[in-house]
Amino acid sequence: SGCKDEQTSADVGNVSSFTLPANAGPGGAGGACTNAMMEALGRNPNTTWKDLLADMRVILQTKKFTQVPQLSASKEMSLSSQFQIKKSPQSRTKALFIGINYVGHNPGQLNGCHNDVETMKRYVLKSGYDESNMKILMDDGHHTQPTKAEIIKAIKWLVQGAQDGDSLFLHYSGHGGQLKDDNGDEADGYDETMVPLDYQSAGQIRDDDLLKELVLPLPQGVLLTVVMDCCHSGSILDLPYEFTANDANLTSGTPIQLKPNQNFDAQVLMRVAMELFKAYQAGGLQAALQGLKMGQV
Repeated sequence: SGCKDEQTSADVGNVSSFTLPANAGPGGAGGACTNAMMEALGRNPNTTWKDLLADMRVILQTKKFTQVPQLSASKEMSLSSQFQIKKSPQSRTKALFIGINYVGHNPGQLNGCHNDVETMKRYVLKSGYDESNMKILMDDGHHTQPTKAEIIKAIKWLVQGAQDGDSLFLHYSGHGGQLKDDNGDEADGYDETMVPLDYQSAGQIRDDDLLKELVLPLPQGVLLTVVMDCCHSGSILDLPYEFTANDANLTSGTPIQLKPNQNFDAQVLMRVAMELFKAYQAGGLQAALQGLKMGQV
């Protein structure tokens, strides 16, 4: 994620201030998170997780952005391991890109989210993903509109049929928000959200929904990488482990490692498991059995 839950994420008017690799993207406007990540990977394509986060933090600070990158994960992992979005050269791949400029919204229109999608897509292609297994949602008049229903449908497409050894990727660039927690599972009292194009009529997509639709259906052994370039997105997947790339964690002298998410609530998993069990009773056997396996993210 490009920032902590309580932070906003910058939409940059011109990304030329970032030192991006040649042909990394279309230029123009873009998200600070996406472009800091691309600059860091351009400098060191074989970077580790901890070095990527640290480099992104330095790049953002140098450009006077206050947002702090944050990593969350479904299980313990070494941050000294190499950053990669493809599990192995033989991995089957799927990728979903969502960019929302909220064209015509006033206030609320953004300028760089479509460019972010193109920039991230180029990187994912270079990383060995199959272009025929990619889906793009953008409000540009040419792609599927990123409405709430279409985003949920696309997320279901991303995880459908996933098997041990597969590599999945999701990139979202748009508004992120917070709504008052509706089930008592958030320590700060707020759910983090994705803001679809039709949020005014259809509502926002809560972190609980992302956990249910994106994370829990994955079988063991699937690698899912998610890049969220939006506000309030630090814990938007509601995962049990996290690392915040702030000054205290990067310079404390203690080992740089994932820490238990103190706000993680296992009751969320139990509630979703009960929903899946009800689906099983109603005849949704395959979905129920898949959903009860906590995947690798």
